[in-house]
Amino acid sequence: MALAQLLSSSDRRVTRQTLWMGTITAVQLLGGLAQIAISARILGPEDFGVLAVIIAVAALIHGLMAAPGGEAVTTFVTRAVAEERPQEASRVLRFTMAVSLGLSLIAYAFIAVIVLVASSLLGIENAHRDIALMYGVVGIFLATRTESLAVLRLSDRVSLGLAVTLAGVLARVVLLGIVWLQGGGLFEVVLAHIAGVAVGGAGMLAATAVSAPRAGVTGFLSSLSLRVPPDVARFQGGVFGRSTVSALAYHMDTLLAAQFTGAADVGLYRSARQITETGHYPFQSLKNGVQLQYSKQWHSGQGGALRRTSLVFSLVSFASSAALFGLLAVFHQSITRLILGAEFSDAAPLLLIMILGAFAVNSISALTALPAAVGRVWPLLAAEIGGLAVFAALIVWLVPMGGAEGAAWANTAYYSVIALIILPFAISILRQSRRMGQNP
Repeated sequence: MALAQLLSSSDRRVTRQTLWMGTITAVQLLGGLAQIAISARILGPEDFGVLAVIIAVAALIHGLMAAPGGEAVTTFVTRAVAEERPQEASRVLRFTMAVSLGLSLIAYAFIAVIVLVASSLLGIENAHRDIALMYGVVGIFLATRTESLAVLRLSDRVSLGLAVTLAGVLARVVLLGIVWLQGGGLFEVVLAHIAGVAVGGAGMLAATAVSAPRAGVTGFLSSLSLRVPPDVARFQGGVFGRSTVSALAYHMDTLLAAQFTGAADVGLYRSARQITETGHYPFQSLKNGVQLQYSKQWHSGQGGALRRTSLVFSLVSFASSAALFGLLAVFHQSITRLILGAEFSDAAPLLLIMILGAFAVNSISALTALPAAVGRVWPLLAAEIGGLAVFAALIVWLVPMGGAEGAAWANTAYYSVIALIILPFAISILRQSRRMGQNP
């Protein structure tokens, strides 16, 4: 109670939404672990490997074609509402959702062509083509998730997002349990995955429609107009580029490393990377929560309040990052054995290396939310391109000499470069805020 009294109403809102978003992430992680555990027991090593390839192909293509609209909704719907233009707010929401859905359909078309024409090159046998085509629709159901969550944050109804996420996860796990008990196979497992994602996707759309008026977005369902200001379209163009580069970075390291070192080193690197990536999730929740408040303060001219919010949550992100990754560094060997098993003990030193990059980018996570919050996507795109260029160059240089350790250093460099590029832009925005009114 005493801590709550020390925080302003805006800080309490950010804290509340961060906790809700963190809970959603935790549900997704736990559900993912349960899903993997049950699916592995149903399928066995061979069919589970087939499923992994199908998921990787779908995720890569949908990732390359995505332009998530959550940041645009947070920034430009907030601006329109602050300037009392509710119809523009509705058009921005419709535009971002239409773009995301349209790109997901194009991505599915690419998946269909690749599966039907070149499935053998991807390691997908002819017998599994239909299953790969089925699984590709998962990306369509997930296409507008970021926009829906943004509306729920704007309306302060993130708890609805948690309820929908929980329903989708439970549907998937329960259906997988039934498949397991009934002795099903790969086809039934994929159907269970699709059904669970469909529940979540439909639930999010319903929650968006119900919550939009409370967020100041009136007439969302009463018009089909997609006309938006030019800066919104430019922003989404930058988001598309950034998402494409991020998808390349996420998958490229494994493919490149496999060209220069053995499968064992690649496995060690990827397993260690999965542990460090889990540590990124809480900070994404923090960024989502604080970005909304930044947008409101920026578009209402509250420069002093924006700087105060950035200071408070910069201290929070730095302290949290130091605590989380500090503990991970101290107990990296024990954590590696616990999660991966004794046979992966050589992954522990790699984890220690990648902790450096994870700390670098997450310690300033509250600041990295600033550019998107004020409608500037190009600093984020520049950071991703710069990080990817350094990442690729270091993998080609270091992996032939150092194997998995070289890949780990390249990963740390990738995140460090992203942090170094974004930081000056964030500081520039804070300086500009000094020319705004000094409203509390």
